[in-house]
Amino acid sequence: EWQNPVDLVGQSNHLITLARQIAQTIKDMVDSKERLPQEIGNSGTYDARAVQPGDFLILVQKRSELFSEIIRACKALDLPMAGADRLKIVAEMAVKDLAALLSFLATPEDDLSLAIVLKSPLFGWSEQRLYPLAQGRNKQYLWQRLRDDPELYKAELDILQDLRDKTDFLRPYDLVERVLTKHEGRKKLLARLGNEAEDGINALLSQALNYERSEIPSLTGFIVWMETDDLEIKRQIESDGNRIRVMTVHGAKGLESPIVILPDTAKRNFSDKNEILFDTTNTFWKPRSVSMPVLLSDLAAQKRIRELQERDRLLYVAMTRAEKWLIVASAGDLGGDQPCWYDQVKAGLTHAGAVTHHFDLGEGLRFSHGNWEVLEQSDTPKKPTNVVTTPDWVLEFPAEPVVAMSALNPSDLGGAKALSGDMGLDENAAKRRGSQIHMLLEKLPNLDENLWPDLAKSILENAGLVNDQESLEDIIFEATKILKKPDLSFLFGLDTFAEISVSAVLPDRDNRLMNGIIDRLIITDDDVIIVDYKTNRHVPSTEDEVPEGLLRQMGAYSAAITQIYPMHRVQPHILWTATGDLMSLTYLKVINCLQASPDA
Repeated sequence: EWQNPVDLVGQSNHLITLARQIAQTIKDMVDSKERLPQEIGNSGTYDARAVQPGDFLILVQKRSELFSEIIRACKALDLPMAGADRLKIVAEMAVKDLAALLSFLATPEDDLSLAIVLKSPLFGWSEQRLYPLAQGRNKQYLWQRLRDDPELYKAELDILQDLRDKTDFLRPYDLVERVLTKHEGRKKLLARLGNEAEDGINALLSQALNYERSEIPSLTGFIVWMETDDLEIKRQIESDGNRIRVMTVHGAKGLESPIVILPDTAKRNFSDKNEILFDTTNTFWKPRSVSMPVLLSDLAAQKRIRELQERDRLLYVAMTRAEKWLIVASAGDLGGDQPCWYDQVKAGLTHAGAVTHHFDLGEGLRFSHGNWEVLEQSDTPKKPTNVVTTPDWVLEFPAEPVVAMSALNPSDLGGAKALSGDMGLDENAAKRRGSQIHMLLEKLPNLDENLWPDLAKSILENAGLVNDQESLEDIIFEATKILKKPDLSFLFGLDTFAEISVSAVLPDRDNRLMNGIIDRLIITDDDVIIVDYKTNRHVPSTEDEVPEGLLRQMGAYSAAITQIYPMHRVQPHILWTATGDLMSLTYLKVINCLQASPDA
């Protein structure tokens, strides 16, 4: 019968029966508070405590069907599980459904992916509902067919269209999280697939974050990355809290647990896929056994002996992981040409004098040492946990963060910077004119005076200070007139400094940092002359008429220079470029103006 999944493990399968019995036994031992001995300090005396889920370590020889069935059976009984120690992400059913959804979002023409998504727990369609949508559509895409009937498929279209609208804007992690949270994908997947699906979902989210750290986060790139990389993660479950651990014997080397269960001890066939045989000096291709010469038969037999020895070593490792209690079980065939683990353990128990004991699945053997029932009951946990005292500040609301105030600019200290009636250019044009004159007064003094007319325009063009239809004659004339003025020549000597950056903390402004640029600075043995260029069209005749904003700016410069040269006399000046007048300002006047100004 084609609809009968003959390859699906039945509920009466011996592996499922054993997995359920293991889970039920663990639950019964925990619920009945089975006693387990523990040493009291280092005194050599013991008391007893109740068994906890974290006491159990289940070891298998390989990650076969029994491995996953044990995890499924334990989760079905709501036992706390640490999950599988290794997880193949793309093999998880929930991950396959999410991957199909991502493929559809990346390529809406992918009919197969959309069909998988509709039949997945995310939408829960049956075969009967999918058939009329897909049948008879000729070359029309399934997504287009879905959109042709928005009333019938409104619920599906709302979700899919929302995700499609966000596909080009969200990172892969955010997109998957939107499916799981906003559209209840996690809830739907777990309801259909069981709690064991949560491990795969969480691993997919974790890998999405890892992908975004190493690659440019695109949906197509993430899908290709998932398909090309056989994503398998190794989880650190060695000390995963008070949870049941399931892992291979190889992975358990170096670990111990109060109770160890070995369920995978049945007959195990040799699976020698290596076509090579070798001795100390030669290497041979392995022929068919019927045509194998004696030499190679001996080598093959030696190889089988080495594998049996390795299995015995693994059995020793598995048995010695148990601190207090070792439980050995089996499902399937026993015996054969070589003894299986179950037969070996049975022979050892018989030799040690084990007694017959009735278990839920039949009679078995039990060997014990000492009487645990006479031990005094204790509530001490199986392993003392590190108790961390929480400091008081953890429960307190954090203080408001101290936001560093931005540095002050001397030209932004407030106050007017032009005299009333100073009619001139608009603000942008005035600023550009000021920048042009400042640039020429900075560069031209270092060049040959005869070349000033020719070089001035090039200097401004290179600085990006020229408009296409702008005349520069007036600006060049104003700058060169100042440079040629005899009584100002001392400002542009070789021992002067142009465009000097200065930073200082201003005590008069709440110790805020000030960053500014002084147009011209002259330093002598006793004096520091500060010169700032101003291109105002209306020039004040006296110091008292200077706008307050300019006085504050010069006060900030003077206060900064005083900190740098405390033993010098600081002399602030303003050079009015419109008239070529150098106005000396009183030091105390500009400082007092700075102190009296409000905060910028």
